[in-house]
Amino acid sequence: MLQVTTSLAELCSLLVDETYGELPSRIFSILLKKGRSTASQLKEYTAMPSRQLRHGLAVLQQHNLLYYHLDKPNGPAFYEANVEHAYNLVRVGKILEMVESTFGAPAKDVMQNLLLSGQTRVADLMAAYQEKIDRANNAKALDEELGITSLEDTDGVNGDSHPAKKSDLIIKSSAHLNSVICRLIEAELIDLCHAKTYETYDDIYETVEKEITATHFPGGVKGGKQKADYQKKLAEGLRQVRGESKSLKRKLEQNGLASKRRKIFQDLDLNGGVKQEEDSDPVLDPRQVIRVNYEKCSVELRSRRLVQFASDVFGDITSYVYGVLIKKITKDMPRCRLDPLVDVQGEDDEVNEPLAVSTDEILDSLKTSIDLSIGLGKPDWSKISAAATARVVEHAPKKKLHIEGATAVGDASSDEGEDSSDEEEVDGDYKPAMTNGVNGVNGMNGTKVPPKERKMDRRTQLRQHLFLLSESPQSFVRHSGPDEWTIDFGPVLTALRESELDAVIEETCGTQGLRLVHILRANGKLDEKALPNLVLMRKSDIQQKMLEMQRAGFVHVQEVPREPKADVKKSFFLWFCDVAMSKDQVLDTSYRAMVHCMQVLGTLREQEKDVLSTSKRTDVRGREQELMRKEYFERYSHFLKSERMLFHQLMKADELIAALRDY
Repeated sequence: MLQVTTSLAELCSLLVDETYGELPSRIFSILLKKGRSTASQLKEYTAMPSRQLRHGLAVLQQHNLLYYHLDKPNGPAFYEANVEHAYNLVRVGKILEMVESTFGAPAKDVMQNLLLSGQTRVADLMAAYQEKIDRANNAKALDEELGITSLEDTDGVNGDSHPAKKSDLIIKSSAHLNSVICRLIEAELIDLCHAKTYETYDDIYETVEKEITATHFPGGVKGGKQKADYQKKLAEGLRQVRGESKSLKRKLEQNGLASKRRKIFQDLDLNGGVKQEEDSDPVLDPRQVIRVNYEKCSVELRSRRLVQFASDVFGDITSYVYGVLIKKITKDMPRCRLDPLVDVQGEDDEVNEPLAVSTDEILDSLKTSIDLSIGLGKPDWSKISAAATARVVEHAPKKKLHIEGATAVGDASSDEGEDSSDEEEVDGDYKPAMTNGVNGVNGMNGTKVPPKERKMDRRTQLRQHLFLLSESPQSFVRHSGPDEWTIDFGPVLTALRESELDAVIEETCGTQGLRLVHILRANGKLDEKALPNLVLMRKSDIQQKMLEMQRAGFVHVQEVPREPKADVKKSFFLWFCDVAMSKDQVLDTSYRAMVHCMQVLGTLREQEKDVLSTSKRTDVRGREQELMRKEYFERYSHFLKSERMLFHQLMKADELIAALRDY
């Protein structure tokens, strides 16, 4: 769970207020301050009537912003704020953009309705879309009766507008909607709600623990063998509770529809015809309650961010190859961070190894229009060592401990040295064709003619891109087998976090500050007297810059006394850089910046209240420049520009928070 600080709590309350109003926001903020509370306690804390309190709690529970738990069947319910989902309100736009680019406009429309309505029964969602389809059909029949061939969506005096024609509808039928929902369920972007959905992880853990103890260990857990059996049964129980939300996906997979259905969101015909494979989808139970799965959405957003990170390092083509690989690996990955208890296997407490993908599988998923020769360097064949480049690393790298006195951070181990060869080896498809010169000599004047470069086939070009990713300092890809590739998210996410921190440090303290941080990371703790010789800067400049970065929270100092009696004049002062502490400082600063943006936006809305109330009138909406006075329209345009800038600042801060905290 998130560590709820004062800034984060204030930000979540403002986001709930911005989206759902003051009443739910007031209850949510009280829950954040007081912690788990009953309805009677909330009534006392908020001084609300019972009716308003029940309404606010219903809104929060409808939109998955509230946990509740019953200690006894007839006892009072305990409510607790869901901070993770409250913060995810700021990412609604990113989620919709991701769904549209991946699955198309119909999937975006369904996700948008689910985000607006919260957890919803399938029957209610079907009824809402069917009503819209019926209105479009009635309008089309009326137009045909009156002889009208085309309609424009123009607002009337009382706010009435002509509904869109059937061909303009995104969701064309109930079968189409059912197929879209099935597609999103298979992608795990939509989950099934069950009884444990509304309980916290601690409550679920406690319930499963009590059941296992009462059923299998009534006399208590004794001995090492029983402890191991107890942990195994506990993990199975938690895994079973987690899998209840995926029961609908398992039913769809049992029908074998994932391989039969084609992509229904691309190149839809405009004749109103519904795809035949939509009819083959199983009809969902109308009583089932579905909701948006934010954990899987975070996985997809992380994949997009890593592809962008690879693009910044290598370019578009290599990042496209990386995107295809990461899509295959994260297809069945339910969340960004694995649970150490549920997802652990074996006696060595090692988490499951990530999925390995072969080169041929990646090649089959590449678009034929992509030119893989772009982005590859062309060094001389004699300078390439295939044995060193294609070195296979079967297991994920372990965390390296800092050892004082090491000559280099990236020293090769003994087994790595054996894999590398001094011989001039080269890949089979990269060997040049040796040709002689004119009249049997090497060249016209006795010089050597450079050998003709043999053109690499598409598969070899793909391997070169994968080798680039695997040999990068960021460790984007690991060559896990003779022809297999995988991604270890730990090292690449560590590199991403350091890159984000470096950008913040450079923006705040300049290039010299970033250089000092890099030196401290590479060497560990350093005495302030040793810094001038390493940094090649004046002592006064170093002290000023280090104090500036200490105030910003990027570096820290430790006093080590030489004698048992502490004396400032006889002490060492060691400067060091703690990435975890710097990350927490940047997170708190980002929270406060987002809170400030929300507060400024509220102040601007209050100042321009008269202009905004005029722009919301149904006869003015969409025609502001024509109907509003010039001074009013200028104020309205200035407010929209300021609003866009504030929202842009919110999105930039959220990207930083996601990279440092969630991914």
